[in-house]
Amino acid sequence: MLLPNDPMDPIADGSGALTGPLAGAIVVTRDLATLQRAYADGLGLTVRGPFVSDARAVEMQRALWGLPTDLGYQLCVMERVRVPDAIKVLVIIPNRDTPRIRNTYAREETGPYALGFPMKAIEQVDERMIELGFRRTLPAINRYELQLRDGRPYPINEASYEVVDNTRLVALSRGGGLPQNGSVDPDSGVGGPAYSSLIVENVPEMEHFFTQVLDYERRTSREWSNFSPRFRYVTLHALGARTGNLGLVEYAPADRQPASGVPPRPPNRGLAGWSFPVCSVDVVMKRARLHGAQVHAEPLRHEDPRFGRVLAATVMAPNGFLVEIFERVDA
Repeated sequence: MLLPNDPMDPIADGSGALTGPLAGAIVVTRDLATLQRAYADGLGLTVRGPFVSDARAVEMQRALWGLPTDLGYQLCVMERVRVPDAIKVLVIIPNRDTPRIRNTYAREETGPYALGFPMKAIEQVDERMIELGFRRTLPAINRYELQLRDGRPYPINEASYEVVDNTRLVALSRGGGLPQNGSVDPDSGVGGPAYSSLIVENVPEMEHFFTQVLDYERRTSREWSNFSPRFRYVTLHALGARTGNLGLVEYAPADRQPASGVPPRPPNRGLAGWSFPVCSVDVVMKRARLHGAQVHAEPLRHEDPRFGRVLAATVMAPNGFLVEIFERVDA
């Protein structure tokens, strides 16, 4: 098979894709003000909520997302209204402290890591994030080169910022005339969230789950040596999609910082889940069982504040991360 020269371009035809690109992320925090300062003031997302849910809706939410019956909470949504395919962030705000999924901001610590934002130029966003009080993880914007499949280099400008609950957000710009790795607002030049990443201890196991259960494809697998320590980075995409990709990062055992031991899902704080649109929840659930995935919640109908009326279910990725699948249904 002749692969596309740009490693971000689709390999397989997406006409019969079972699962669409990553459409939602679930973030749990007690510090909504700081999260809003980063995502809304810094990156331009719109905030909706908090929402008032009736008793039936709360029952459904608790079942899907693993929220204990004795835990009160509020829900907000952060989204980029002018970019319909940007990831919609569901924010769960519990009424008491819950454990943090990550112990530190360190890249080498195993666990859910970041949401990524594509943009045409990074400098203005970087200046704004610094002014808003967010720490950039490197002294300056990181400027480096990657290669197309024919070996030609293209420039990358990237910066990551420490946000809340030991998670990060990443701003990234591709140069060389290449499209960004997600849709951007034509006026602001900023898009996303358009991708998300996890630090994992077993990339093949995680890749097997996403490719065999959700029918994703691997587009890149690189050993990154421009950071120290070096790591392996695998990108997975929905068939035919140009946005909503997943990043799986794996460090050598000697370079890892171990996971906190806190399950990477609600009600624990941090990046706690991914949400995927599917053509058939039933088909995906059958595939999940076939490949030994743990079912968290069986399919149920509810009104999702991000996606409207859906049939949704949740399963666990091999690392325990919450994976929500949904299909839109008539009321």
